[in-house]
Amino acid sequence: MDEKRIELISELARQYYLEELPKTEIARLHGLSRFKVARLLEEGRETGLIRIEIRNNLQQQEQLSDRLAEHLGLRRGVVVSSTGDDWEVRERIAQSAAELVSAQLRSGDALGVSWGRTMLAMAHHLYDLPPTSVVAITGTVGDDLNESPVEILRTIADVGAVATYPILAPLFVGSEQGADTLRSDPVIRRTLSRISRLDLVVMSVGSWQPRITQLADSLTADERGTLDRDGARAEILGIFLDDDGQQVAPSLGQRRLAATPQDLVAVPEVIAAAGGANRALAIRAVACSGLITTLVTDDHTAIALLEQPAVTEAVWAR
Repeated sequence: MDEKRIELISELARQYYLEELPKTEIARLHGLSRFKVARLLEEGRETGLIRIEIRNNLQQQEQLSDRLAEHLGLRRGVVVSSTGDDWEVRERIAQSAAELVSAQLRSGDALGVSWGRTMLAMAHHLYDLPPTSVVAITGTVGDDLNESPVEILRTIADVGAVATYPILAPLFVGSEQGADTLRSDPVIRRTLSRISRLDLVVMSVGSWQPRITQLADSLTADERGTLDRDGARAEILGIFLDDDGQQVAPSLGQRRLAATPQDLVAVPEVIAAAGGANRALAIRAVACSGLITTLVTDDHTAIALLEQPAVTEAVWAR
């Protein structure tokens, strides 16, 4: 096929398939018959110059989800589109997490939830829950009550016959003695005792390096320095993990009011909902820990995770 013929067929294809001009109009513009235009378009398809591709995004996302789960050693991966701004991606992740929660919860089950924007968005996507106990698995972080576990529990309570169990105290208490005092409070003790009996947990993932977490202000300068020196990469529920999923600075747990790694290992299903390629290393660290069973993320983050070494062994075995 000579160059002029290639250029002609390419122009016809552009006008027909991209501009959606009718063949009669294309024929008029080029001084050809409608039948000649049709034959040239057919020639372009037969020679491979014109290639029509139908992309099934749903099927691609399912395949990517399966690859991601296998790569990270998880039971399940759910990958959503990263099209749009951060808010749109977070909403998709939150909605998918909510769908997983709704599909798995049964009457009488106990659901544990953490804090943050993704968790609050997930709460708004939950509908018609069965009679369920919803338990906060951390205390509060910062002073924005809209992102606190208390607000998340209140939002979930509006959509079903839900009994809520908050932790009305900070995630990190000012001192170990203060944390011990709060743990002895009957209301807080009741909530903490329920954490080890949860059927399902859904939580977010924070990154320590790079800093994508609100917890830095809850720690002292010495504690932040220790985490940096010891290679902290990720944070979940105030539990800090290095690249291999090992816990860093476990002594911080002495003033932490939240679920422990041992609590999470005992939960049959733990869903992490987190996106953003800048969180990929943190998410991989959490997968290495073995503390989660399912990851809901976006496709850009999934691809970034697949570029990292596969997870072959978990720190905390289930």
